[in-house]
Parts: sequence; structure tokens; C-alpha cells
Amino acid sequence: MQPPSPETRFLAAISRAAAAEFGADHPLAKAAAAALDSGTFADAARARELLAALEESIRERLLALAHREMREDVSAIWNLLPGAARSGGIH
Repeated sequence: MQPPSPETRFLAAISRAAAAEFGADHPLAKAAAAALDSGTFADAARARELLAALEESIRERLLALAHREMREDVSAIWNLLPGAARSGGIH
């Protein structure tokens, strides 16, 4: 099984941040979830458009929440370093 791409991780984090901030029925939360389900560029672009259309302070708050989730996921970082575990990188 291949680890999720950074784009997939970003959409998942934005979906969760929007759902936590506005509720699961918010258009951004729904669009990001739809992009994850479909995997299409058009759905991902729609989610990014909705994110960009938010008031700057709200957008920055959601991006901060998503960034925190992504940076604290150590397994995802290791997944982007092929061979790290085999070379003794994980102790």
C-alpha cells in the first residue's frame, strides 16, 4: 500500500479543519471530502477555490490547523523518506 500523497494529506487536513470550525455541512468541508473521495483534479481545485474565497483571517486559521496536523504526523514524514527505516533511520 502506498502512503497518501502530500496533496491527499492536505485535503484531509483541510476537510477536518473546516468541519471542526464550521461543521461537516460547510461547503469547504464537503468539497475537500469530495475531492478525497473522487481523487479528481476538478474536485481538488473546487476545494482550493472555496478555501481561497474565505476571509483571510479565517483562511489563515484553517491553514494553521491543517499545517499543525500535517507537521505532527511523523509517520507521513517517514513515508516520504524511502528506505529510511531500512537504513537504520528509525530506532
